Amino acid sequence: MVEITLEKIDVVRERTGVSYAKAKEALEASEGNVVDAIIYIEENKKSAMDSIYTTKDEFLAWIKDIIKKGNITRIKVKKDGKILVDVPVNAGIAVGIVAYAVWAPLIAIGVIGAVVTNLTIELTKEDGSVEIINKIIKSTVEDVKEKVNDLASDVKDKFNNKRNEDSKDETVYTYTVKFNEDKDI
Repeated sequence: MVEITLEKIDVVRERTGVSYAKAKEALEASEGNVVDAIIYIEENKKSAMDSIYTTKDEFLAWIKDIIKKGNITRIKVKKDGKILVDVPVNAGIAVGIVAYAVWAPLIAIGVIGAVVTNLTIELTKEDGSVEIINKIIKSTVEDVKEKVNDLASDVKDKFNNKRNEDSKDETVYTYTVKFNEDKDI
């Protein structure tokens, strides 16, 4: 077995910038030869870069697939059964990004306005299933409302308990005054 010293590991680390574990692994694979260990690390870096390029191509294919699905999936805004807006999800996302860039609360105002004015927002998926966004928004609003009410009652209870504790600490004095009626005066 070849001796792998800390000095050899340090030389490999200085030349390649890898961790102690990677430097030791490379030295073990190259039977303690520093030059071969450096070459081993360089070759492994190249194969890692090749996998990144493969991943990049896969990423681009994934993006293209998402765009394709986004063009099939549609957002519909209806009022009283009449379709007011029917756009692909990609267009909705683009409008949302522009609205966010212009003024972020604009999105929230639009969604709340749609719910308040009884507009129905539907998301038609590529398999044909329809998801009604208003139901999700209303259930979320109800959940938030319930949590806020619980929080408010907890704060109120704590405040009342604190007030009661404070009043227990105060000493209450009771005075009784008796007036003697002097008949001489």
